[in-house]
Amino acid sequence: MFWDINIFKDKKDILPKKEEIFIVSDFDDTIFSTQEIIKKDVRKWRRWNEWNKYIEEVLWIENFVKDYYEKKEFPNHVIKRFEKENTLILTAWFDNLQKAKIEAVWLHHFPVKVVYESKEKPFEMVKYIVEKLKFIPKEIHIFEDRPEHFIETKAELEDFLNTKIKIFLVEMKDNFSEPTIKELD
Repeated sequence: MFWDINIFKDKKDILPKKEEIFIVSDFDDTIFSTQEIIKKDVRKWRRWNEWNKYIEEVLWIENFVKDYYEKKEFPNHVIKRFEKENTLILTAWFDNLQKAKIEAVWLHHFPVKVVYESKEKPFEMVKYIVEKLKFIPKEIHIFEDRPEHFIETKAELEDFLNTKIKIFLVEMKDNFSEPTIKELD
């Protein structure tokens, strides 16, 4: 695991267990397909240096989100499972960009946590459960297009939280077709 979840042991041990399902979902290529962006290769002109930081954070994000996310339709096969109180959109990359994209598609009323790297997601999920959700759900359903970090830590997470975790692989072709959602063993 990226960080040691045992730092939450004392807080976790006093949490009540509830007969509820907690949903954790990635955003890119799980809720909203990035295939249109990849096909147009809109990121090829960007250079990752300090000179472009202002453009990236201020100008580029606004234009990028407007062009590719605002007023765009996308399948609801994952989000129809969401409940505001028991859902976390847990996504990786740059905080400002991810939150702007989620707001543009009107999902900002759900809790959102952005991590820099995907390997941080299992730890941040436990942290969210302990510090924000404040109960241990009977099950956790994780929707991911790249679930490897949850697969690697599933047994440890289930043991630590004393709960069942179901991991669902989501494969999206675009924002018009129904995604394939497959439960992994």
